Amino acid sequence: MSDWIEGTKPKYIECTYETAIEFDLDEPSIDYDTIKDYHIKYGTLYVEFKDGTSESYEGNQIETDYKWAEEESVLDESWTLVEGLN
Repeated sequence: MSDWIEGTKPKYIECTYETAIEFDLDEPSIDYDTIKDYHIKYGTLYVEFKDGTSESYEGNQIETDYKWAEEESVLDESWTLVEGLN
């Protein structure tokens, strides 16, 4: 017989990794002083310039290092952290 309360037995181990995307402003010759606003969504940089124009730029995704996770979580069938294992 298992000592787990129903629904709390570990079902998933989730690993979280950190990665980066860089935007080199020299590559498309962007002067930061000309930027009015910007946002990044789905790895694309969207820039609104002070002159009213807008442009989008794809970033350079840095290769993710999957050797070691930043965080590991043991989860039950409801995706809740299993107490005592995290």
